[in-house]
Amino acid sequence: MDPHFPLPKSEPSANFLDTIRTSIASNLATILGDEANPVVYASIEISREGPYDLELAVPKLGAVLKDMNPSEVAAKYTPDELIEAVAASGSSLSFSIRSASMMRQVLGMIYSTSQSSERGYGTNTLGNGKRLVIEFSSPDIAMPFHVGHRRSTVIGAALSNLYAANGCDVTKLNYLGDWGAQCALLTAGFEKYGSKEQLETEDPILYLYSVYLVIYSADFKTKDGQRKRNTKQMVKDYFNRLEKGDPHLIEMLQRFRELSILEYIKIYERFNVQFDVYDGESLVSAESIKKVMDQLGKQGLLIGVTTGDGRKPKRGKREVEEGENKDEDNPAKDLALAIDLNEFKLGKPVLQNPDGTTTHILRDIAAAIDRYHKYHFDKMLYVVGNQQDLHFAQCFKILSLLKDCPFDASEKLKHINFSQVKGMDTPSLTVASNAVFLKEILDIAKEKMMKRIKASPEKFETIEDPALTSDQIGMTAIKVQDMQAKRIMSYQFDWDRMTSFEGDTGPYLQYTHVRLCSMERKVSLEDGLAISSLESIDTSLLLSTPEAREIVFHLATFPDVVRTALKTHEPSNLVTYCFKLVHLISSAWETIVVEGLVYRGEREVAEARLLLYVCAKSVLGSAMKMLSLTPLERM
Repeated sequence: MDPHFPLPKSEPSANFLDTIRTSIASNLATILGDEANPVVYASIEISREGPYDLELAVPKLGAVLKDMNPSEVAAKYTPDELIEAVAASGSSLSFSIRSASMMRQVLGMIYSTSQSSERGYGTNTLGNGKRLVIEFSSPDIAMPFHVGHRRSTVIGAALSNLYAANGCDVTKLNYLGDWGAQCALLTAGFEKYGSKEQLETEDPILYLYSVYLVIYSADFKTKDGQRKRNTKQMVKDYFNRLEKGDPHLIEMLQRFRELSILEYIKIYERFNVQFDVYDGESLVSAESIKKVMDQLGKQGLLIGVTTGDGRKPKRGKREVEEGENKDEDNPAKDLALAIDLNEFKLGKPVLQNPDGTTTHILRDIAAAIDRYHKYHFDKMLYVVGNQQDLHFAQCFKILSLLKDCPFDASEKLKHINFSQVKGMDTPSLTVASNAVFLKEILDIAKEKMMKRIKASPEKFETIEDPALTSDQIGMTAIKVQDMQAKRIMSYQFDWDRMTSFEGDTGPYLQYTHVRLCSMERKVSLEDGLAISSLESIDTSLLLSTPEAREIVFHLATFPDVVRTALKTHEPSNLVTYCFKLVHLISSAWETIVVEGLVYRGEREVAEARLLLYVCAKSVLGSAMKMLSLTPLERM
């Protein structure tokens, strides 16, 4: 292997640390042999503590070490323009990056890419040619967007941006809950209690939701036993009509879907989230569903069960479930069709109800196949809460058992789960006076941030659109709190902490970005200072300030963080990076001063420092955008 040939997953032109890793691997290959090159490259990590920047755990080298100890390897390593020192410590080799080279190359790389609209700093082309479909948010139609879908939306939007930043072709898909018994109850309720005129003239979502609640409380949950039984039978009848393509009900449900999407788009625009496709259970082709059932039957995998034996996993919280067998007038001899996954410890999921209607899991299986034929994806992600772990495990297992499935489900499908938020009630399709909807949360956050920015009248007057600014800060607060911890960790929703401008919060990220913008405007206005080209800036003037080196090294790690966040599917990696960056910037304000230097005859120093802050602002802004945040310039 040519030791100077770029290694797989290496992109030195976009990642300074790739340049460093390649250089170290090449130098060690001259000592240990070419076979050490890929092993060394893959094993270099950022030092967790101490005076060195990078470290290499020597035991990872295995046989390529050729009985040499770390001290012998360090002694033979020749420092160069990138690495100024190598030391052996225990079983590790530690490396110090030459500061002058790092300052020049990292700041130059960031500034140059920030001037190009094609690729931003931190992005790469490693995923070029790969197609990703990502399903997230997925609210139920005819119901206000509630907080139960918020975390899916926040995490899904960030992961979509991360995949795009890594070069993938991303299709963002919103799989609406627009089918099933709950929709049958809605159509029945609209025919009994609804008004077409009110639907078209009032807020359609709130109106449909009120209709749903009326029939749910008055008929479905009534204490009148006969009325309740009649309503349950009516739901089954309506669902059967939907499944058989009743034109009247299909048209009605389609209108509900259209109106719901229009309202959801308004919320998504406010939340800075966009979708490429609004999909839904109602759009799954009947042909695909039939093919799945026919193939499973041909393979002898279908079994008959009473609906009490075959437990159906549910997408979301739905009390109105198809195929229930709880009433005495529903004979047990009517069997549902299920598949026995007990050997995989996954139970017996029902695919088809006794009356022939489909279940959510069957539609999800058919939808996955439809999507593969349409998008030819290399990977498809489902960003759905951990309450659905069983559902997706069953769904993926059935697809893997399906002999004519056109893809390997174990390789191409992944459930990105997350835990729920504590301290916040979320509504289901039931009567719930404590229902909390996303619009309410956004409005409260906006109001709280408006009060905070009004506390400084002088600054408040400089804000062009205070309402929009307070809304953006409020959304930043909500999103950052959602992504701050790892997905699987639940957290306590805390208004006071979330909306604070102090500590590790979303508003503090916005505050730091605004302060960097403000400083840049001020020195431009008062000192005539601006970055016009890199050629005239001497980055070596930053070498005397340790804080500058610490910031630049952290900026150098950003492309690695973007890759790691993608690999782990953890937006929290990016959030943690942002917090460290703003803390480094905050610590540098007093020691790396820009204002006033020009009048003291230190323009060159001022230009170098301004470049440092401009690059820090650029990286912070890029990271925030990947998190679907809108970096503000004034507040």
